[in-house]
Amino acid sequence: MRFALFLLRRLLAIVVLAWITTLGAFWLFRVGVESPTASAQINAQLGAGDPEPVQYLHYVERLLHGDFGQSLTVGLPVSRVLLRALPPTVSLILGGMVLWLAAGVAAGAISALRPGSLEDRSVTAGALTAMVLPTFLTGLLLLDLFLHLSEHGGGLWLQPGYVPFTHSPGQWLGRMILPWIAIAATQAGATARLTRTSVRDVLGEDYIQTAYAKGLSEERVFWRHVMRASITPVLTSISTGFGILLGSAAIVDQVFAMGGIGQILLVNVKSGDLMLIMGAVLCTVILISLVNLLTDIVQSLIDPRVRVT
Repeated sequence: MRFALFLLRRLLAIVVLAWITTLGAFWLFRVGVESPTASAQINAQLGAGDPEPVQYLHYVERLLHGDFGQSLTVGLPVSRVLLRALPPTVSLILGGMVLWLAAGVAAGAISALRPGSLEDRSVTAGALTAMVLPTFLTGLLLLDLFLHLSEHGGGLWLQPGYVPFTHSPGQWLGRMILPWIAIAATQAGATARLTRTSVRDVLGEDYIQTAYAKGLSEERVFWRHVMRASITPVLTSISTGFGILLGSAAIVDQVFAMGGIGQILLVNVKSGDLMLIMGAVLCTVILISLVNLLTDIVQSLIDPRVRVT
């Protein structure tokens, strides 16, 4: 019952946040920063000559029926454009997130278990470098690497653009490797440092020393006690990190010409395609909110001290 109430409150909060997002975006383009292109699009689709509040109500009514409006630049329904862009975006975000967490946690744990060693110094240097380099620069460097490999005949598998997994799993993987690295690098570096600090703190706890004194193996103590307690700060950081990851995804999407939601958003901001911009922003906000909700649930399952409220 308690979990059901928590879930209901969070879902209602997501609905309210989505409404505030549409309200802010509509007023920004309709009233705050007036654009002839956006105004013409609104008048054509939401009632020419109607007051702004009435036009906004028309937009919300259409949203409730699953109608995101018509794209001005593409000439297709916004929902269809977003559905086409969803597979490359989901592939980029999910793969980048898995790489970010796997690489960050593994590097941080290895560094914490061997303080002062070559591995520790290497992880620290690599993490700092990854955190300092901007995402667009990392993407451009990787793109330059791809071009260099192509010139020498070694980059035929690594290609820009996007190929659906259902079309060719091999080509899909080949075209996702460099974007995954570009999108995950910064967050993996931050997670590695966070994991190292967390593991070192847990290793110094009395109950860990007691576990060793009882004769438990190092592997059992590490996986059952150390990592379980150390992973909580990492889970807490996912909410913030995922928002940054989405921002990086838009840049990486554009650099590697993947045709995802990020590239659509960046391109259409210039053209003033309001309906497409609002649809992309709304999807992004809902996605971030759902990931935050999932993170809180997983954290409560892993750490009994955390209670959903």
